Amino acid sequence: MRRYHDLTRLDPGAHGPGVLTTNYGQARAALQEVAGRTKEPAPRTLLDRLTRNLDIALADMRIGLAPAGSAELDAARREYRALVHRDRFNGICLPNMLAWGRWNGPDGQSPYDDARIRQDVVDTYASPAAGFGDPGFLVLERAGDPVPLDLEAQDVDFAGHTVHWTATAPDGVVLEPSSGTLKVRGTRGATARVAGRATADAAAGSHPVTLEFRLADGTRLVPSRVETDIR
Repeated sequence: MRRYHDLTRLDPGAHGPGVLTTNYGQARAALQEVAGRTKEPAPRTLLDRLTRNLDIALADMRIGLAPAGSAELDAARREYRALVHRDRFNGICLPNMLAWGRWNGPDGQSPYDDARIRQDVVDTYASPAAGFGDPGFLVLERAGDPVPLDLEAQDVDFAGHTVHWTATAPDGVVLEPSSGTLKVRGTRGATARVAGRATADAAAGSHPVTLEFRLADGTRLVPSRVETDIR
């Protein structure tokens, strides 16, 4: 743990992402080494949370290191978004305007709406469960190969839930399957893989896919959107 603290004490404002990435990567390895020797649940939970936090920090720095306009940058932003969403209910991070801007970039793929971002955070934290799509942005070629989309559900109040999901696509976009059921409990989320494709006659441009979630008793949860760019 002393090595972890020594490696992560650098002031981010005084060091570039290259140095920080090296240090944080070594700090993560140090945590994994300790975790392999730890049997008690409380220390293991602490080590897990510290490791998850480093994973988000490293993904953030990969955004800063990736060349502008590159596939590497797009992948880094997708990874960062997925990690922030997956860890938002276990004390690691809180989605906010800064995180939104980080995973979308200066030319965000979704309209920037401060009020909407704040309201989404409030609504999801007040819900018993939540869901989202990973990635949040798909590029579909007309009559092209299917593109994978993961539907992920999470337990917000840690009571355990069965979450039913439905994906509604715009005309010309086919999702298979378009509905399903996920069971979540505590920090254990669940994922369903969906294949999305655009038909030959799909209209080019940006069109959202709407993801709706509800509990077994019919309680509706906060919906989510996946932006699509049909080419």
